[in-house]
Amino acid sequence: MNDIFDIRRFGWYARKEFRENWKVYALFAVGVVVMQLVFIYLLCKPLEDKFYYDQLKGYDLNPFAGLFNSAVIATWIAGSYAYSYFSSSSKTLSSLTLPVSPFERFCFAWLLTIPLSLIITAILWRVTWLFTTPFILSTFPKVIIRMDYAKAFRNVGETILAIGVLGISGAFMLGSVIFRKYSFFKTLAIGVGTVLLLYTFQQKALIAILPNADKVQTSPYPGFIYASVRTISKLHIQVGSTLELPYLVWWVGCLPVILWVVTYLKIKEREV
Repeated sequence: MNDIFDIRRFGWYARKEFRENWKVYALFAVGVVVMQLVFIYLLCKPLEDKFYYDQLKGYDLNPFAGLFNSAVIATWIAGSYAYSYFSSSSKTLSSLTLPVSPFERFCFAWLLTIPLSLIITAILWRVTWLFTTPFILSTFPKVIIRMDYAKAFRNVGETILAIGVLGISGAFMLGSVIFRKYSFFKTLAIGVGTVLLLYTFQQKALIAILPNADKVQTSPYPGFIYASVRTISKLHIQVGSTLELPYLVWWVGCLPVILWVVTYLKIKEREV
């Protein structure tokens, strides 16, 4: 068989992993459902104010907020546990009965992290809303729930969703290989710290470049899109970035590939 990738061997390996770890995948599904219920609660929370609710003629509820946020979180969690078996001696011993290549391990983990976790999240999101919609409408009759898929996904590739799913989930996959324990929290802490440092540097650099600026505000999430500048003379200026496309290409196209390649090399290094 091919030493790098063999479809039959990969299929055996995938079935073995699903059979041995079905409880983990079931727990993941339960966690996704809980996330959906939490987002539904947060969306309906303002309606509990009777005075506010009585003033409304109608209230549009956006179900896709829960889908997009839970999709990002699901890929982070799945990525952070993609290689957790490396720290388990029983897993290592079990893997000797079915030797697979590092590339096959990477492919299986990548499929779990992005395509499968997104599919599972989307299915459970739809099922959760299917069952909760009658209760929401009976409790808050003024609510209007619009399932406008075309509008919701129109600019999805240009939002933080694409960055979170592709770019940042790759960091969690790499973190699961580097850290033996608590990889999710360690990777999250390093990621938040890095973003804060870059944001602080960006603020300081812009203030240095614009000496007459009294206050500078920029986008806090990865990718510089705009800047709001207030000068000493109280003049307010909105500056749009001309580098939006290069930033998007970096966060969605280049960074994920780099992280996946480094992750694969780290797996290969561990198995030498």
